[in-house]
Amino acid sequence: MARELAGLVGDPTPAISESDLIRDGFGPERWFDCLIAEIPNQLVGYALMSRAFEAHTGKKRLWLGDLYVRPAARRSGAGSALMMTIARHALHLGCHAVYWELWRMNVAGAAFYRKLMAEEATDLAVMCLDKDNLAAIAAGLARDEKSIGTRQKGQGSPSS
Repeated sequence: MARELAGLVGDPTPAISESDLIRDGFGPERWFDCLIAEIPNQLVGYALMSRAFEAHTGKKRLWLGDLYVRPAARRSGAGSALMMTIARHALHLGCHAVYWELWRMNVAGAAFYRKLMAEEATDLAVMCLDKDNLAAIAAGLARDEKSIGTRQKGQGSPSS
């Protein structure tokens, strides 16, 4: 379904395998939680989310990475059921809010979220650093860290 979603929004086909999903979605070092929507004998949608925390506000949030319902199952209640489960999960975790990106050309998605009373977070801008820029910054920070003594908790060096 992730490949279907990528195709619908014009993204390249993800280079992800079943073993990647198992590695990244299970166990104590997992990167995401996943919900699956199904009707008898058929998977029709999924939601992928991860946790976020801000120390300066003390607030927990969920980040909704993907929400997808197959076109044939739209208007079946699958998307609403996924969002209801996400809301319950967020409240159970003590989250202040759930955030996600919405592709501006996704008019149907915007209408769906408005029906759920979602509002655009106008005070936030979603920012991004791609892998090349991350590498450039990391190389520059590695030199600066020696003078300011930055390190990750529980590790000897951020570059290790």
